[in-house]
Amino acid sequence: MERNFEEQLCLGGGIAHLILLFMISLPNGFVLFVLLKNPLRCPRRSFTVFLAFICATDLFVGLVVSSGEAVTRFLCAFVDRGLPQEGSERFSLDAESNDVTRRQLNKPMVSYIGVNSSILLVTALSIDRFIAVVFPHTYRQKWKPKTVVVVNLCIVIFSSIFASIQLSDASFDMYLKIDLHLHTTFPLCTTSMAYLGTFFFLKKQSRIVRRKQITMGMGSSLNDRRQERKRKMERKFATTSFLILLFLILSLIPYFTMTIVEIYCESCSGQHWFLVLKESCIVFLHFNSVFNPFLASFRISELKRSCAIVLGLQRQVNDTSPN
Repeated sequence: MERNFEEQLCLGGGIAHLILLFMISLPNGFVLFVLLKNPLRCPRRSFTVFLAFICATDLFVGLVVSSGEAVTRFLCAFVDRGLPQEGSERFSLDAESNDVTRRQLNKPMVSYIGVNSSILLVTALSIDRFIAVVFPHTYRQKWKPKTVVVVNLCIVIFSSIFASIQLSDASFDMYLKIDLHLHTTFPLCTTSMAYLGTFFFLKKQSRIVRRKQITMGMGSSLNDRRQERKRKMERKFATTSFLILLFLILSLIPYFTMTIVEIYCESCSGQHWFLVLKESCIVFLHFNSVFNPFLASFRISELKRSCAIVLGLQRQVNDTSPN
């Protein structure tokens, strides 16, 4: 591969990751600050805790992962360090080059921590929404925000330990297979069943309420209206968490596609078009971290009001929204 093309590719990738650093870090840092400041003084929900951890993970992706990717590519462009190795190439080296392999893995390991934590956090969020809708009484009694904090911390610690296995003498092929099923197959199956069950149960509840109102032939009572507001709130939370999952999947598909092409088409890995597409997919991999804070802010009314108060666009009032 010509050095001129390599320099241009690394420089373009470095600039893209540098832009991503600010696009990810600023909105996620702001939303995380708003969630912690809590200007409306609303009681904490488990959904808020999940949202805070997702923002913190995205902030890690922006500050650590994107900055690391940018520095690596600028070194490639200006110091002749060579194009960063990604995907299956890291695992194709023989046993005699383990030291080289580990040095190459040091760079993407933080990216693995960020991506894997995001996947497992969103998976846990889907289970949380399912339990909140289908088993509301058990959920309110057993599932406290402190419990959610412990679960999310365990997820982040587990993702860090799992990513660190890359530095051990474990079989890379076995590691990839476990990684594929743990962070792709399991989350897809779990989230699909959880959201299907959640939306099916919410729709069934709405039909029961409408049938009850028609049968009794009178307007809804205060308790019915309260239950209806609660169902709408749960539906909004479930839809928001589903959209977060959807953006995550859409950002992962191009990267996984290029990785599969690289595995089964050895002649493609050295082609210019393949390297450009692969570098673009690595950049696109982190785009969901850009959308998450905006998605949550516009869909959750309390968070939107809190952001407006912190920015000084809206005056703070003493009342709190019902929880």
